Amino acid sequence: MPEFITSAIQYAKDNLLFVGVIAACVLLILIVTIALIAKCCKNKKAKKLAEKAAATVIADTAAQPTPAPETAKEEAKTEMKEEAKTEMKEEAKPEPIKPIKEEPKEQVKETPKAETPVKKETPVKKETPNAKEKPVTAKKPAPKKVAEEKPAPKKSVEEKPAPQKTVEEKPAPKKSSGRYTGKWVICHLIIEDKNGTPKEEAYFFELRASNGELLLSSEEYTSQSGAAAGIETHKANIEKDNFKITLSKKGDYIFKLLNGKRTLLCTGANYPTIQRAESAVESTKRFAKTAILQESVEELHITVPDEEEETPPEYDESIVGKWIINTKSDDSGNSVYYFELFASNGEKLLSSEEYTTYVGAVNGIATHKTNIEKDNFRISLTKRGEYIFKLLSGNGQLLCLGEHYKTKTRCENAVESVKRFAKSSPVLASSDLTE
Repeated sequence: MPEFITSAIQYAKDNLLFVGVIAACVLLILIVTIALIAKCCKNKKAKKLAEKAAATVIADTAAQPTPAPETAKEEAKTEMKEEAKTEMKEEAKPEPIKPIKEEPKEQVKETPKAETPVKKETPVKKETPNAKEKPVTAKKPAPKKVAEEKPAPKKSVEEKPAPQKTVEEKPAPKKSSGRYTGKWVICHLIIEDKNGTPKEEAYFFELRASNGELLLSSEEYTSQSGAAAGIETHKANIEKDNFKITLSKKGDYIFKLLNGKRTLLCTGANYPTIQRAESAVESTKRFAKTAILQESVEELHITVPDEEEETPPEYDESIVGKWIINTKSDDSGNSVYYFELFASNGEKLLSSEEYTTYVGAVNGIATHKTNIEKDNFRISLTKRGEYIFKLLSGNGQLLCLGEHYKTKTRCENAVESVKRFAKSSPVLASSDLTE
């Protein structure tokens, strides 16, 4: 064997993996080429079959009008046969007349007479081209029908803009969602004296519907950033449906928004029926989702009302008030408890939120006493120009609200009365009073 072959065999033995990879590649190339050739052959066969099918369709369409001339030929043949029969009858009639012996004269004369039917055949031949002309007229409308049937798919193509209308109708739900787009508005409350010089300032926010109706108003914040953070807190608790509808002291219904710890965040307006209060809660839920924060801050200027000269009330230390725990049924039929602080003359000084148990109400009185002793009160001027005091917890959360007063002095006197009667007043239940 030649040396290059032996060296190649020896190289292959030394590098079996490399040679195997090359052989696999070669096999793959062969398989791919064979597959491509087979696919080309199939495509050619498919093209030939399609051409044959098209030819057969054309032949069928061309063969459709041909029956007309065949029928014309058959009619011509039938007419020829009928004429031939008539001629045979006419020739058969003179044969029985044989008494005349002048056969050659009569026969010679009769032969040209027999040629007359030959002349009649000529118009039959003239009729044949007329029969041919008829299928020519029949052939012309046939392709017209085929041409008229072709625009049918064009109509289906023209019907394509129908889905485009459905695509254009997609923004409709955006309009429906836009109906509930309200506003979160941050307000800057500036309290001024009669000369217009600012004395105090605070921030609060409001939730307004798209028609400008006020749905919710928050408590005061010391800064604009605090009010913005309060909006997010209110939105989170609105989504959790932390609402409670209660009966106010005036006999109206009011909804309250609570946080996760069931402490008060804000209160709504007063409504004459519970159905009106429930619809106000649903409106607040809808608009809170889509409401946009207004970029500009609205300023609200309030002038301090005129103060009246009032002397603080003097109480005898032996005179005490009452902490009274009341119970009532909520909307679900469950019993809830709340307490109130009364002065010795029967004036209501303070009213708490609701508790689920009697023990919870008793513990709430202890919490209120602790914060009253620490003087955790805040007196502020409302948007209506009235003063109100708020009792806060150690971490600044709202515990309860006091009554509204026309002057700051009256509100301060009410705070002093709360401090005075909260210390020594006993805790009673409403059932104890009836007994």
